Amino acid sequence: MTTLPTEGRNARRKERTRAALVRAAQELLASGEAQDASIKAITERADVGFGSFFNYFENKADLFDAALTEVAERYGEWLDSRLSTVADPLERLTLSIRHTGRFHLDHPEDAKLLIGQMTFLHAGKPALAGRVRADVVAAVSSLPQKTKPSTVIAATGAIAAVLGAAATLPEDDRAALADSLVVDVLRMIGVPDGQIVALATASLD
Repeated sequence: MTTLPTEGRNARRKERTRAALVRAAQELLASGEAQDASIKAITERADVGFGSFFNYFENKADLFDAALTEVAERYGEWLDSRLSTVADPLERLTLSIRHTGRFHLDHPEDAKLLIGQMTFLHAGKPALAGRVRADVVAAVSSLPQKTKPSTVIAATGAIAAVLGAAATLPEDDRAALADSLVVDVLRMIGVPDGQIVALATASLD
């Protein structure tokens, strides 16, 4: 019988413990209980020892950052798979917003967490904030006219705020909200109306 080296077993155990803590944090965020949850409550939910918590995270905020970042990274991978053949910056921005409004169709649990935390993630969380802003900047840079820096900030904030608000809507209404948001954002950054119509109504297949 082959026995795994002690170092390998310990590494696997540590991975399982950290994953359990992150999953517990994601469940609390999704249920709206995160703010009031104590570290003791989190470790009990994760079924790990209280003292183990500090082997992985400095405090509760550190854990929740990790939990949100993990979901945002999964979302980024999912979105990249749908944009891999799209080169035009305006089309990429449009499809990014429209697909995000439909994220719940493929990943309902992640969508519940991500959409509800969209504004929070936008506020300085690089896993998502950088992605949203980069899409807007690329789209703006592709336009012939100059756009004020404040427009980029406004458009980025609008995307985060509106998609964040989508958490209060029935899932069936999120796609329509995203499609409506596309029109507003494209108009905000100076895309001609005729081009907006074409972009906003293009097939997602």
